[in-house]
Parts: sequence; C-alpha cells; structure tokens
Amino acid sequence: MLLAWSSPVSPEREAEFIEWYTTTHMPQLMHAVPGVTATSRYRLLGSGTDGKPVRYLCCYELGGTDAKTAVAALAKARESGAFDMSSAIDVSVEPPVLQFVEPVD
Repeated sequence: MLLAWSSPVSPEREAEFIEWYTTTHMPQLMHAVPGVTATSRYRLLGSGTDGKPVRYLCCYELGGTDAKTAVAALAKARESGAFDMSSAIDVSVEPPVLQFVEPVD
C-alpha cells in the first residue's frame, strides 16, 4: 500500500485542494502506477487547529505491485510531466510525504 500525506497551502484554498486531489491527482496517479486497485482518503483529526495545517492521507492499494515498481512508475510519471500539479498543495511548510507499507503476517 502507498500512503500519501499532503496538506492544502492555506485554509482558504482547502476546497480547491480537495477538488484537485480528487478529480485530477488521484486519477493521474492511478493511471501512472500499475496495479492500483482501490483508494481511500482521510483527514487527520486535530489537524488544522492551533495554526497547524490540515493533513490528509490517501491510501492507494497496490494489488500485486511491489514498492520498487511503484516508486519507478511514480518517478517516470513525475519526470514526464504526467502529473498536473496545483498551487493549492503545500510543498514547503507541510510537504507531501509518501510511505509504502506491507502487511504483517
């Protein structure tokens, strides 16, 4: 599974961030990374308070795709310009963080 943490650049642009992530970024990533079988999004409780940015998590289930293949596909997509980025995503204060996890028996 690929876990992607991200935040909007400001509270005023949160709706724009959500719209872009849902209608543009998720479909582009799902197309770029082979084997994505499902996605789900979450908002971190307690984020967006006390001056902290709102933090979102998107979980991409990778099916039979391993992390090495997914990383290579992501790099290729970024290099080729396959992702239409938005200025509504925070890339400096709370930049995106990608994590790969695997099931434990």
